Amino acid sequence: MAYLTSLWKARIIEKYRQEYENEKFNSLLTSKTEIPQKTIMQRWRCYGQNTKRRMTGQLKQWFPDGSSVSNLYFYLKSDHALPSFVLKSLIGFIGGIVLTYLCFIFFVYQLSISLFHATIMSCIIGVLLTLGLAFSCRMRCLVFLLIPQLFSRVGRYTLTCYALVLILTGPATNTLRNSEVLTESMACSQEQIKTNVKHITQTVKKPFNAMKESIKLMVDGMKRVTSKINRIISKISTLVISIGDVIQSSYSWLNSIGDICTRKIGTPYDHCLRAINRGMLNCRKTLGKDLAWLCNNAAAKSACLTLQTNKSICIVPDYATTSFAATLKRRVRNYITRINRTFFIDAQFHHIYTYSSNDKSTPSQIAAGIVTEIRKRADPLLTWLSWSSCITSLFLLLIIFRAKYYQHMFETRSRFDNFYVTKELRELDFQRYKEGRETVLPLNRRERAKYICISSFFLVSSEKVYLTRSMVFMAITTFKLLIHMVADYSLYWVLMTIRYHGSRQTPLSPGPSDAGVHVSGNGIVRDFISSLLKSITSPLLSQKPTTVNCLPNPYPPDLQRYVQIAILIVFLWFFALFEPYGLRFRHVIMGHYQPDRAKTRAAWLYNHILRTRGNFMKFARRKLHREYKYSADDNLTFRYWIDSIMPCWCLRYVFGTLPKELHCLLCSTFEEINDSDTKLIKYCSIFHSTN
Repeated sequence: MAYLTSLWKARIIEKYRQEYENEKFNSLLTSKTEIPQKTIMQRWRCYGQNTKRRMTGQLKQWFPDGSSVSNLYFYLKSDHALPSFVLKSLIGFIGGIVLTYLCFIFFVYQLSISLFHATIMSCIIGVLLTLGLAFSCRMRCLVFLLIPQLFSRVGRYTLTCYALVLILTGPATNTLRNSEVLTESMACSQEQIKTNVKHITQTVKKPFNAMKESIKLMVDGMKRVTSKINRIISKISTLVISIGDVIQSSYSWLNSIGDICTRKIGTPYDHCLRAINRGMLNCRKTLGKDLAWLCNNAAAKSACLTLQTNKSICIVPDYATTSFAATLKRRVRNYITRINRTFFIDAQFHHIYTYSSNDKSTPSQIAAGIVTEIRKRADPLLTWLSWSSCITSLFLLLIIFRAKYYQHMFETRSRFDNFYVTKELRELDFQRYKEGRETVLPLNRRERAKYICISSFFLVSSEKVYLTRSMVFMAITTFKLLIHMVADYSLYWVLMTIRYHGSRQTPLSPGPSDAGVHVSGNGIVRDFISSLLKSITSPLLSQKPTTVNCLPNPYPPDLQRYVQIAILIVFLWFFALFEPYGLRFRHVIMGHYQPDRAKTRAAWLYNHILRTRGNFMKFARRKLHREYKYSADDNLTFRYWIDSIMPCWCLRYVFGTLPKELHCLLCSTFEEINDSDTKLIKYCSIFHSTN
């Protein structure tokens, strides 16, 4: 019955409340007052409170007070109850085991630590985590502080170092392996080139040697033929010269014969006249007297006038009058020279072939030297790779130390990281408001730039500076990490391109051979020799080189490792962008595990805001009020009583109760004549006194 009565009263009160809210809304509409709009955060906060209220009411309807579920929830909610202690210890112990297993997996598979060392480290960590999370509240607080610590600079350094470990064990190592593959391929190609050059050298020498021997035999044969021809021509020359000498010796006989011929026949003109006279006589005899006039002697004689210049008819040629034998010898020598030039043969061999090689070391030694040099240059990187896991472990320890340092500073220093408007500060402000005392909320514009709510989206100036530094650091880090992956994949792509095009190379048709013999000159003999040399020329047979055996076979990049690095980069950017919001959770965690300390820090911040709000005049007025306004008469000393009853100045001087010099009531500064900074205002009765 009492329950129904309470329910009925609650219904009536809710009805009145709803009517009051409607009246208030109607009055605002009537007065045309602008209704303040709620911000997004206020709407979200109201929605969360309403949802929590509805769920709590629904659960109370399902499990009213006094039920087993309600009692169990009450015991679990109580900090000093046994069920709550057992449940927290059990959850902490199981959580410690899970975290220990995750640490072991991380050490073995990610940091590549040996199984023995990883087991020892996991055992130590497991003991600390299981016992600490099960029975120590400070240990739980420390473990939960590690989560927002990842948003800090040290946390990002740890993740960056871990990403660097993945880079070194993945893309960097694969780049070194592909570099060795490229080196071996280059060494193999160099050795194959040297073998092919050696074979080409031998092949080039073979046809030239064969042609050289054949040409030597041919030249020897032609020289023998030429010598025979020279002997025959020499004999012919001797005979011709003998004939010329005989002809030269019969020169006088020819001249006498010519003289006899000249005496008998006469000159050509006389001989012509005699012949004409004989012809005229015969003409007249033949034609008779009637036609004798046709035989004109004068016209016939005129034809002989052209012969008057000739001396005789029998003329010896000019070559007979000169040295006939010398001319004949000269002509014979010219003929012999032409014959010798025609049959002259001289073979000159011009074989130009340039080949230089460093024979100080074999191709295998050169390849080994290249590989050794690359490994020597990669030794610092491999050394850093071996120590990278240890450095990552040190950064993990540094995260723990930073979390412990924050916990210690939160417990001992009220000023440390204390610029958040928390729930405790709001409660303190509301309590002072109910007491009618001065409050700090709402904050003014200058204070809103320095102090901020934990759930606020806006940032203070220090958080903006840290966010800017984080963005710059992350841009540089991302560029460095991407450089390694791009270099690894680019080298793999280049090697695969070489292998693809090298395995699909088109065989080249053999071109014309450069080995041959050039015969200069023209004529039948030149054509004969050229055709003869063409028949004995050997073609240059070159071996077709193949590079399929020396093509590089690169190691493919680990795409799963690329995905891991990309996920780490995304996490790093997430932690960098939300660093201010993540670090605020440290304050929430410490306030949850140490509520008394959170209230103390809220009180300190409250007083600090009040102190910074007051100016100098307000501070001076409050100090004077504390010292003089609220002082009672019963606080007067015996000295003041003696001073009040002394009648004259001499007695006051003897007892030492004379009034003091003028001084400032705030800083107790006395006036000095030569110092203008201590000059006191004469008529200032507030800040100067003689008492």
